[in-house]
Amino acid sequence: MKPFALPRTRSIEMMATTISTNLNCNLACKHCYIQPDLLRKKDYIDEATFRRCVEVIKEAFDLDPSVTYLHLDVLGGEATLMPYEFWERNLPWVLDQVDEFNRSGVETEFTFCSNLMWRDERYLGLLREFKGHPHMDIAVPFEGPDSNRFGRNMAILPKFFERIEALGECNMLNLVLVMGQGIIDLGPEYIIEQFVKRGVTDVTCDMIFPWGSGREYFKSYQPMYADVARFIKELATIGKPYGLTVDHLDDMNKSLRTLSRSQNTLNDAYEYHWDHRGELTLNPNQTGTEAVKPFINLNVWDKNAALKVIWGNNSELDNKLSFEHDFCRDCAYLQACNSGWYPHKGLHPEVIARYMGEGSGAPSCPGFKELWAEQAKVSFDEDGVTRYANNRRLKRLTRAKAKAAGEVVLLDEELYATNYEGFFDAVKTATHVRVAEGNLFGCSVRQRLWFYDRLDLQPVFAEGLDRHDCEASIIAHSLAGNYHSLRISDKDIWSFVRRNPGHQLTLKIIDALTAVRTDRSVSRGQGFSILESGLEVSFKYEDLIFWALAADLPDDIERLVLATPQLTLTLNSAVFLDRITPSAMAFQRISRSLEAKA
Repeated sequence: MKPFALPRTRSIEMMATTISTNLNCNLACKHCYIQPDLLRKKDYIDEATFRRCVEVIKEAFDLDPSVTYLHLDVLGGEATLMPYEFWERNLPWVLDQVDEFNRSGVETEFTFCSNLMWRDERYLGLLREFKGHPHMDIAVPFEGPDSNRFGRNMAILPKFFERIEALGECNMLNLVLVMGQGIIDLGPEYIIEQFVKRGVTDVTCDMIFPWGSGREYFKSYQPMYADVARFIKELATIGKPYGLTVDHLDDMNKSLRTLSRSQNTLNDAYEYHWDHRGELTLNPNQTGTEAVKPFINLNVWDKNAALKVIWGNNSELDNKLSFEHDFCRDCAYLQACNSGWYPHKGLHPEVIARYMGEGSGAPSCPGFKELWAEQAKVSFDEDGVTRYANNRRLKRLTRAKAKAAGEVVLLDEELYATNYEGFFDAVKTATHVRVAEGNLFGCSVRQRLWFYDRLDLQPVFAEGLDRHDCEASIIAHSLAGNYHSLRISDKDIWSFVRRNPGHQLTLKIIDALTAVRTDRSVSRGQGFSILESGLEVSFKYEDLIFWALAADLPDDIERLVLATPQLTLTLNSAVFLDRITPSAMAFQRISRSLEAKA
């Protein structure tokens, strides 16, 4: 992964959360992401901590208007190893909270994760009691025989199928396939025969997590990405007559309408986790010594816990929005796919290349590019991408208007460098933040900007943005529309362009300005025009081109743009520009009006 300085939009708007009621488990699966020694610890969450976790999740969601969708998972270890009476009280309670979230306009789903190997038979009746709940499902994992899930000679597999049948009538089961080589070898027909015909109507295909026990399992059983993609496609095809939904394809089709919110890659805006002690980790699939923790430990009972969740998430959110594989950079689907399966995003490039296949023409990738391309033939909606982007831009302008009308309350980071609690108290009433150099409470400047953006606090770079690390990537994020409220001034952008004439970001900025401001001819070429900098005049760089259409150029920048030779664009690129220009001009007028009031 390399630092981001490419002005491509990333659209991730889901807050995905998990609560582990315990880490104890009654199985010993080789693929498990939990470190093995933790699975035998018989420590359990108490009721008050569980309910406080749910409350803080909602509080954090309410603080961040940029997230539009909430997903809550409960899991273990094995969740049904909790005393039955715990879930008898708390399953209806948490579903009541989910119902209330949905009634208040927060689109929310709840998942109860279980291996179905409960010891207390009353669990079957409890889970069936809520079979008609519109926002609940039960996630049931399944892997190939090489994972040892079902013991020697698959001894407990018959019991597993019996419980699938008993719960299958509920029409609420989500079969989660861990896509190791064992699943590939079983084939999609096996899934139809053994699961779909027993009542399963929804399948999610997860990759192997390279953590915990799964670290070694990954080395032996990770299949080629192309084989996983082929399995997903074939399963969807043969499952269609049975009404089977394969989440990967279903989600891709939805995402292609707006290039937003692909949920099957774990690149969510938040993916944080409360453990059984009420301690926060930032990725539920890394435990023990591998756990990703906030710089300063956070317990759910701490003061300002919800604010600290958003702060703690800075490092993971920055990874998701600031890094990508080399081969992702020209991909048409980067905005929604966001470089594919997040747990594989940090693997060494040589490891990724091994499972992609050799050569630059590799047939697949961790995001399954061939599936995106195939679904795009029927589902991609370029107009929908622009409508969705316009909605984001309108929200940003609305927030800016509210900011311009209010009193300025400035928070100076330097005054709180050693006052962690005081910083969060001050954040509650601030409208602007004077950004200091270096790290603050473990977060770099670029990471901190996500926090301020989420809370609608405008940064002030008193000594200039050029004094800070990652200047280029901060500007790129602004031009790509990845900030929801924060805006980097054109003055800072022009300063960067003047000081960095050969930088890849500068070249794309100049090409975008040239494409929209100089006379151009139209060729008969196919597809979209790709300019010398690599900028494609298309939806791929829509936010950057949108900005270029509305920008006021200083004289020296205008001379530089006008000195560029006349462009010849393809018809597709010319039509794209003609389509978005009226919206850009309208937004320019509104933006200037707001700036005049500021």
